[in-house]
Amino acid sequence: MFKALLSLFRPRAASKPAEARPAAVAAADAGQTYLCHRPILDRGQRVVAHELSVDVHRALRACPWQVPSRKLFEDVLLRQFAQARLEALLAQRRVFLPVGSGIIEHPALHSLPRQNVVLQIAWHEEGRPGSPRTLADGMQRLRAMGFALACAHELLDGDEKAGLLADYITVDVGRMAPPELLDVQRRLATHRQQQPLLAMNIAFMEMYQACRQIRFTHFHGDFIRCSEEAPVDIDLPPYKAAAMELLNAIRAQASAAVLAERAWIDPTLVLRLLRVVNSPAMRLRTPISDLKQGIAYLGYDELYRWVTLLLFSSQRAEDRHPMEYAWRETALVRGRFMELAAAGRLPAKACSQLFVVGVLSMIDKLFGMPMPYALEKFALSPEVSQALLFRRGSYAPYYELALACENGEQMSIETLATGCGLDMDTVNRRQIEALEWMLEFTDALEELARD
Repeated sequence: MFKALLSLFRPRAASKPAEARPAAVAAADAGQTYLCHRPILDRGQRVVAHELSVDVHRALRACPWQVPSRKLFEDVLLRQFAQARLEALLAQRRVFLPVGSGIIEHPALHSLPRQNVVLQIAWHEEGRPGSPRTLADGMQRLRAMGFALACAHELLDGDEKAGLLADYITVDVGRMAPPELLDVQRRLATHRQQQPLLAMNIAFMEMYQACRQIRFTHFHGDFIRCSEEAPVDIDLPPYKAAAMELLNAIRAQASAAVLAERAWIDPTLVLRLLRVVNSPAMRLRTPISDLKQGIAYLGYDELYRWVTLLLFSSQRAEDRHPMEYAWRETALVRGRFMELAAAGRLPAKACSQLFVVGVLSMIDKLFGMPMPYALEKFALSPEVSQALLFRRGSYAPYYELALACENGEQMSIETLATGCGLDMDTVNRRQIEALEWMLEFTDALEELARD
């Protein structure tokens, strides 16, 4: 059931070096571009897909977003996607790639995987040799090659044939005022009743809630990480309160007997900890049924890490915030990326603490209170608190880098990566490794949480 469960925490061998980049792309310095992944949620508020994109390269920022710029955007995106080796991600989730209908001409198209790859048609241009004359022509040829397709709604206006070829219809809600959004939704509800509607670039939670009310089925944007108005203090559910008390006792390095006593405040917490100890990855000859013995076997560091993660697995459905799954994934990717990025640069203890910084960076949302008040409930090291509250101290550069990666801010990522002693190719690899680790670990964590 938990094969290799705890081994997920152990560092893996680094990926093979990326192949030499084409001269034309290298000339534009595209090899140093960050491949950004943004989650896409379904109506059940589960992450079911990711959009992969690249920032507009700094050499193009002063240029109009026209055919040459789009062409280089596609070149960089497809090269980075091909080099990322995303087999583990594509085995579980769909990946959306924003491209133009003219991608049919791109030499890399035939080498792209088909499983769970959605070509997200964001623009259409014609007139070049070999380019499709109409949007429907290009989409039909891409469908014949085995690709799933999403298409921007404005491209489909008046084009019934193209509309029937789209598996998803995307709407950039971030550029719309509410009256315009309602008008677009009504037209799509009338003429595109079958296809799922994907709301793109949702900036804040209120916009997300509005999109949920008007037939959108999938949701993309920064709203997952946005802060909401929250009370200063609330009563935590018993399971989370017990886990928090246990974390503080671990931080104080209390005896195994005291730790077991704290854990027994909530029997579900005891059950889940014993499942961790007795998982096949621990390679025990004889199962451990005594919690004190199990705690002693795990040790303080491993126990602290597991109990922190169990905070994101509510015992009862009524205690679970609808966004809990998305928050947990964000926290896990942050923590694992920071840990991997610092490996070999900071001591092992510091790398482990960076993982905790990443996981606790979403604790204000999980607890439903401002971060300073949420952290008051924990006995944290000064380094962890300084990073989370003020973005200062030795852990702060890695935390800032993780946040910049989520935002996809190319120039900020370059600057922060250099400060951490990393190049962009390494940042890309560590992000993908963290994402794939999260997928594998989340399956194990959910199995662990089943009662």
